[in-house]
Amino acid sequence: MRARILLLPGSQQGEALCACAEQILTDISAAFDHVFSLLRGKIGPEVSDKTLDACETSQAILLGDAQCEGAQALYDALDLPLRIRSFCVPEALCSRHETPVKLFLGTALSLDADTLRLAMQSAFRFAQDEDIRILHVAPTGATKAEWEAAVRVQTAAQPLVTADAVAAKDAMKNLIKAPQKMGLLLCPPYAGGILEAAATGLCAHPEIMYDFAIDQDTGVYAPFASFLEEAEDAPAPFAMALAIARMLRISLKLPREAACLEAAIQNVLANHWLPKKQAENSPSMLDLICEQIAVAGELMGKGGIQA
Repeated sequence: MRARILLLPGSQQGEALCACAEQILTDISAAFDHVFSLLRGKIGPEVSDKTLDACETSQAILLGDAQCEGAQALYDALDLPLRIRSFCVPEALCSRHETPVKLFLGTALSLDADTLRLAMQSAFRFAQDEDIRILHVAPTGATKAEWEAAVRVQTAAQPLVTADAVAAKDAMKNLIKAPQKMGLLLCPPYAGGILEAAATGLCAHPEIMYDFAIDQDTGVYAPFASFLEEAEDAPAPFAMALAIARMLRISLKLPREAACLEAAIQNVLANHWLPKKQAENSPSMLDLICEQIAVAGELMGKGGIQA
């Protein structure tokens, strides 16, 4: 397939991570015989018309830093209804006695009635695709009834998704006691900010956290770069690689390619996870991931094993 992907660095670390993204996507396209047009743009406190035009003509957008100054402005300019933060911990990072955490925290980006309806549609569709439950924290005040009505509509439309209401204080307790049982925690903007900060603080492996903001036609994917280790060389690429896998799966509808990249990440984490600075002359984490893409691509690419 041919796809146009826009990269928006957003910060100095974002520049390095976008360079990682270019190498990963080049190797994925080679393994699966795709043509990805990788474009670079600029992002700031205000989204320029040029950047917005580039976003609207791209199949997917990679933001180099989810916490950069222009992230929220970009979500607003694109009218994105829902942002999800992934706290998934791959099995390779868990001991034999730990349960892998698969927690997503979704924040509705507005309580406007139309935006809320789209946010609920996206949340329930995502929960069904991931085969996870939804716990939702209703807003207080006048918008509570609209929130609950939107949940009822999607519960009827997506009967395979379990959706239960939870109070904000109980959601906080569950985050601490049993995050692996929560699935998708869905919140309005204010509660989402508080619970997101709590979950981020509790996450044992912030180097693999990433955000994605989605609607039916547009997706913005971004590593949580502010938590990535500062280093003289390129930062650890795991969060960006996982964000790219999510982009391949959701926006580009390429599940085999996403599975290939996820397998590459898992293999590297299982055998080469080095939280401290690597030994001199050792291959970088990015090189190891790309080597594993080539290995997995031999099996899965160009008509091979299906995901």
